[in-house]
Amino acid sequence: MRHLYSGLAAATYCLCAIPVAAQVTAADFVGTWELASIEAPTPDGNWGPASLPMDGTPVGIIMYDALGNMAVQITSEQRGVETPADQPEIVNGYVAYYAKYEVDAGAGTVTHHRRSHVNPALASLSVVRYFEFAGDTLTLTVAPDRNLRLHWVRQR
Repeated sequence: MRHLYSGLAAATYCLCAIPVAAQVTAADFVGTWELASIEAPTPDGNWGPASLPMDGTPVGIIMYDALGNMAVQITSEQRGVETPADQPEIVNGYVAYYAKYEVDAGAGTVTHHRRSHVNPALASLSVVRYFEFAGDTLTLTVAPDRNLRLHWVRQR
């Protein structure tokens, strides 16, 4: 009986010590998420509103389904006339692609294996995002540089 108790105590400790990201599965991503904000690192090491080559406040939506498909669209309330030369990811103030996705809970990443993109030059790339969940908020941070993070709120 003493060994059983020790084993249960050790198992309880191990379960508690698992990082939160390791408990995340693809099912946690499933749903529709609305863009709340986009941030970039500030000179003092904190995060602040990102300076983007688009006019107005960014708006967008990202959707994940249970079959491993995802799609994202980001634009701004007031679209400008940006060009791919301004920012290859943004074509005329618009980012849109669809992809297959896979979650690596241990690394805390989700990879979008793009199948198409509004900018054909970016259509076949696989892009990695670090993820964090906090209640109904999903934060995706651009990997590997961690130079941009997007906050998404689950839509119900």
